[in-house]
Amino acid sequence: MNPITGVPNEGRITARDYESFRALLNGRRQELHLTMLELDEIARLPSGYASKLLSEPRRKRNYHHTIGGQSMDKLLSALGVEIALVPARAGSSEIQSYPQLLRERRRKGGLARFAKLTKKQRAEFSRKGGIASAAKRRGDSNG
Repeated sequence: MNPITGVPNEGRITARDYESFRALLNGRRQELHLTMLELDEIARLPSGYASKLLSEPRRKRNYHHTIGGQSMDKLLSALGVEIALVPARAGSSEIQSYPQLLRERRRKGGLARFAKLTKKQRAEFSRKGGIASAAKRRGDSNG
């Protein structure tokens, strides 16, 4: 029995990151002996969408689709599960705030995008950034 919520602990499964959460949902789908297309039909998702959401990423941490609010509600209902927030165990990893998480995702996304640019494109990008930064320091809104 959870002392905070009063809910029995049996049957509780925890996920500490997106990948393990995705794997738990996929495991539940397999437990119910549903194909991805059957899950699409039950959840009223477009054909093939559950596969995009629940399949393992092709490259580490490179998701083509993440589970959004509307899809989450439909998937949880179709799989007959719900999300419960449970206090972290003592000594568990530090929790990032949502704004911190978004900043980190943007930073990584920007670095990945920058790495794909040619040397000439990177130089132009940096030049424009320098101009914008100088204009900001001067208080010039036109750049």
